[in-house]
Amino acid sequence: MIPVTPRGFKDILPTEARWRERIITAARQTLSLWGYDPIETPTLEVLEVLEQGGQLSSTPFRLFDVDNELLVLRPDVTLQVARMVASRLDVADLPLRLRYVQPVFREEQSLRAASRQFTQIGVESIGLSGALADAEVLLLAIDVLEVCGLKDFTLCIGTVGVLRLLLDACVSTSVVNEQWRDEMLAACHEGDAVRIEGLSRIEGLDSRLTQALRALPKINGHEDAIHRCRNLAEPLGLTDGLDQLQATWEIITKVGAAQQTRVDFSVISSYDYYTGLVFEVYAPGLGVALGSGGRYDRMMRGFGKDIPAAGFAFSLEAVMRAMILQGSDVQEETNAAVTVLEAAAAKAAGPEAIDPQAATDVFLRAARLRAQGTRAVVVDATTRPVQKES
Repeated sequence: MIPVTPRGFKDILPTEARWRERIITAARQTLSLWGYDPIETPTLEVLEVLEQGGQLSSTPFRLFDVDNELLVLRPDVTLQVARMVASRLDVADLPLRLRYVQPVFREEQSLRAASRQFTQIGVESIGLSGALADAEVLLLAIDVLEVCGLKDFTLCIGTVGVLRLLLDACVSTSVVNEQWRDEMLAACHEGDAVRIEGLSRIEGLDSRLTQALRALPKINGHEDAIHRCRNLAEPLGLTDGLDQLQATWEIITKVGAAQQTRVDFSVISSYDYYTGLVFEVYAPGLGVALGSGGRYDRMMRGFGKDIPAAGFAFSLEAVMRAMILQGSDVQEETNAAVTVLEAAAAKAAGPEAIDPQAATDVFLRAARLRAQGTRAVVVDATTRPVQKES
């Protein structure tokens, strides 16, 4: 049998592993400077428990353990953090700023040839709400991506409030049902304009609502986009989230982050737990988002706590692909600066023996050099045949 890895999984060899390590180290240092503490969550979760917080990825890996418990490999860390905070931490500890670097696992169809394991670098801000908290999450995302080495990227920000109120208003007319609502939400998430158009052409549905549904995903720009959305939503009384988005935009603009940010009301997450701010990160030449985030104030209610929260996560692998497209030097800081110390071979006992004292001296010298912390030090432990004296 040919020794291969499962579809969508791969080995990471030293050159790439060193590069990943540099990115992760830079991200962790920056997140720490913002006051975020490290956490780790289990690889496996009880499916029924995790679903209390919200919708999972449509294709998580499922398995039964020996207790016949249905488990999932984590497809997302945010739900895990919500479960952990609600069950393990005291509300007196709030607010919490948490960070993580963990692999996540998602099933993919074989024809897509997509990875089924990738590494998420993310944060969760627990117990904070309002424009200031939203601005912190956005500015932190920008800061982390920059220190990781990404040169060109854009945060597309919006709010789910207006769309969700629009959909609720449509369902309240009894002309459409919850299934229609879910289909429309999925179409908006996928940016499928044709499907949105088709779903909105329902006989008996208020034309003002259908026109708003078709127009909302097309609104994008900068501060002007928020004003255009307000003009669309105010006559219908559906302005939820716009005031906070406006205040958030003003903050990030005044601190100089407008260049990396764009308002886009087509940004809608596939997860149902977002309640306000949502955003996705894009880089030129990459057809998928590097990462996403937003506000999920109602998630922890499913776990018995009512705590506001926001966060983001981005894919390490997607960031690396974007960096390659942008011409980043992925070979820097290799182990080229290495000092090699040779262990002296014994002169009489043959090629497999070495002089213990000489070897001890070599290891002690290597330790002193490593303590200086300037380069790697390798002891050459290979033995060589001793040349006989003539």
